[in-house]
Amino acid sequence: MIYELRLYSVAPGRMADVHTRFNEHFPALFARHGVDCVARWNAVAGPDAPRFVYLMAYRDYAHREAVWASFYADAEWWRIRAETNAGHEMVERHDLFFMKPNVAWSIEDDRATAVRGLHELVQQQIAPGQNANASVFLQQTWLPLVREAGARVLAVWDMASGAGMQKIVLLYAWQDAAKWHAGRQALDCNETLRAAFAEQRKQHGTTFFQRAEVNLLDPAPGMTIRAGLGRSAD
Repeated sequence: MIYELRLYSVAPGRMADVHTRFNEHFPALFARHGVDCVARWNAVAGPDAPRFVYLMAYRDYAHREAVWASFYADAEWWRIRAETNAGHEMVERHDLFFMKPNVAWSIEDDRATAVRGLHELVQQQIAPGQNANASVFLQQTWLPLVREAGARVLAVWDMASGAGMQKIVLLYAWQDAAKWHAGRQALDCNETLRAAFAEQRKQHGTTFFQRAEVNLLDPAPGMTIRAGLGRSAD
């Protein structure tokens, strides 16, 4: 299974128009061509914020290519595009990434449960040659402490293509902005993490986790995000 993540920089004053396109025009069009949009957000903080962010799920790359070939061959899309653009492009820039589930992503039984609150999307750079060690650290240390700090882990992906291949992509849900702030402060001061990073520097000359790009996300109007994010049963 693969996921496609799109981050759109929207022209000033056009964000409401993007939501209208997705809420009023795309549901029937996506259903007709098999586009499974499993999540949509507004990025309220992060690089180039505000941005419109959405996530799609596919069986594999062949499925993805077939879906979009069908979509772009539909004259209705081009009519909707022209009508909703209203003479000016809504999207000024888009970043697109393909991701695959990481072994650390365990699906909970309540995969159909709606997930609200503030979501955090982290593109975590991994030190060169440290993917295997980073995955062990993720499962044994990082994710348990993130949960202890108050976050729900919604997804863990490996970056399959896009800018910066040596990345793990993490999606968390926090109850609200105050819980996110308190949780992040707790992680920054956590002695277990501090000791783990110090040991990594001693043994490997670097920490497994390096710089990260973080976006804080509000679920988009009209979108209900489910815990399983469209992932098929393992």
